[in-house]
Amino acid sequence: SFEEGDLVVTGPNLPHLWRSDDAYFDKDSTLSTRGLVIYFDHELFSEALLAKEEFYNVNKFVENSVRGMEFYGETRNKINKLLLKINNEQGFRRIIKLFEIIDILANSKEYNLLSSPGYTNVFKGDDADKMRIVYDYVMTNFKTKISLEEIASMLNMTTTSFCRYFKPRANKTFTRFVNEIRIGHSRKLLLEDNFNISQISYECGFNALSNFNRQFKAIVHMSPHEYRKLFLNIKTSIS
Repeated sequence: SFEEGDLVVTGPNLPHLWRSDDAYFDKDSTLSTRGLVIYFDHELFSEALLAKEEFYNVNKFVENSVRGMEFYGETRNKINKLLLKINNEQGFRRIIKLFEIIDILANSKEYNLLSSPGYTNVFKGDDADKMRIVYDYVMTNFKTKISLEEIASMLNMTTTSFCRYFKPRANKTFTRFVNEIRIGHSRKLLLEDNFNISQISYECGFNALSNFNRQFKAIVHMSPHEYRKLFLNIKTSIS
């Protein structure tokens, strides 16, 4: 999930997806989402340049970007303002603004890394295409029954061969993958306080409340009720 003002840096070959809520895709919806993206080549800085003492923080930033970085706080506010300004610059002045942005990001402590230290994207070529098909299918259908037979046939595989194919590439079973997507969506709904837990269970594709509670605890390490109560207490203490 994402919200207004989010600021994320993703390095090369790092899978990522930002998807709006279903309401944005309704036929008569007037809702819209706008994002600003800036690409810069990692070869912008040579190895010799990054080896210099003055570029220590920039080098660290480039290394961390491979894992994905989400910035927050004053850093996010500063960069979002600069991103709007860079759009109006031309020529060399635009390059200067880009360097200013990189300098702020490289010297900031206000960030979270988005993947584990040992993460590498193992999906290459045909694998990447197949895993994208799987991901798109699950994201489209996770609120209803997920058909193992259907997704296997989309990849021209039997269900057995698909399960054997998927697990080593995702480091989890297909069932676990689907449950993580569903539980991720349920966590968002639990914070909105518009539905009771039973409604959320069915909204996220679980046919039995007991199974939803069991899967939620296995993934989040607390019950849905405890999760909602925890963030309600945090919200109350802040306000």
